[in-house]
Amino acid sequence: MKNLSFTQEFFLCALKPQGSTTLTNSTESSTCLLAGSLLELLIDGYISIDDKKKMFITKDLSSEKLYLSPIYELIKNNKPMNVETIAEKYAFGFTLPNELFQSVGHSIVEDGCVVEKSNQGLFKNKVLFLPNESEVTKVVEKLRAEFLEEGTVSDETIVLGALLNKSGLIKKYFSKYETQKLNNRLKEIKQSEAGALIKKMIDYIDTWIAILLIAIV
Repeated sequence: MKNLSFTQEFFLCALKPQGSTTLTNSTESSTCLLAGSLLELLIDGYISIDDKKKMFITKDLSSEKLYLSPIYELIKNNKPMNVETIAEKYAFGFTLPNELFQSVGHSIVEDGCVVEKSNQGLFKNKVLFLPNESEVTKVVEKLRAEFLEEGTVSDETIVLGALLNKSGLIKKYFSKYETQKLNNRLKEIKQSEAGALIKKMIDYIDTWIAILLIAIV
């Protein structure tokens, strides 16, 4: 099984145990999925940010990252945009949040992380993604091991921890004490002599999610 990206891991943790057909019922979760997608595109060099804080495409999207194509294509098919404009297009494009949800969900079906089912409710044309709880546990235990024990924390785990924290989903998996400890570790990392990229990643998450929440709500 291939390693999941922090966007895929966040998606997995955001699903309800009984399965989900959307994340838009939670503004925070939907916003964090978008923020994670943007950050992944940025870190992997598919997009860049100019001195006016506008995003633009820098290279073709690889086959391994096709699950990010809804956001990649949004940026590609428009003039360079700042994160506020992207958030507005995401929120008011109506189909984009669902396209991103479906795209990320489909990308982890083959690995056995989720089971894809046709929704049996009122909207039978919607696809439901049912999380494999053992895979969710693996992600949570990795977070717990890196954040709550002494030692280094990988960049990917830092981003995932920040996304789960900002979305409020961390409370679903961590106790109040563990959540506080994770918060403290994130602050320590941000204030430490860690690499500039790590600090910038946490700053992006904090800033983007604040902007995205205002634009989407």
